[in-house]
Amino acid sequence: MAKPVSPRGLARERVLSAALALFVEHGVHGTSVGMIAERLGVSKAAVYYQFSSKEDIVQEVLRPVVENTSRVIKIAEALPTWEAQRAVVISGLVEMAVGHRQLTAVFHADPAIAQVGSPELRAATDRLRELLEGPDPDPTSRIAITLFFAGVGSVAADPQFADIDDDDLHRALLDLSNRILQPATNTV
Repeated sequence: MAKPVSPRGLARERVLSAALALFVEHGVHGTSVGMIAERLGVSKAAVYYQFSSKEDIVQEVLRPVVENTSRVIKIAEALPTWEAQRAVVISGLVEMAVGHRQLTAVFHADPAIAQVGSPELRAATDRLRELLEGPDPDPTSRIAITLFFAGVGSVAADPQFADIDDDDLHRALLDLSNRILQPATNTV
């Protein structure tokens, strides 16, 4: 039998849901605790009862990204070859972006995330890049990786693609990502 959600747990989830919607609409810096409270129809004190600061709310909203990124890294690092590691990272990031489109919109489009993101998130993002680059990356590969990160984030976050269901979007992004990140072959 499932454990019932405590009222405080439900209230925290409501705050996080309202905060995420407002972050998508106004950005992190453009959203205040007062706006979150207003969206919920409660006082600012009620929001502060759940979280001690807006930064705490941001960190909690970003938690799925941190957890999923850590999971992808752990799986990739357990594999014996760079090619297998890279395939897991590509698939994992596409899955994460599609599965959390609203969060992807905040994470991808809001420059404030770089300022409020945790050191753990920055380290995880750096490790993902290392896993994608592999040993001795050439400039074209490095550019392709940046294109991959930006492209997947842009498409998953773009409301013009909201009509595309998750499975179709996942399939298309995975196919295109694998093409973009196909290791260069030396042709003479």
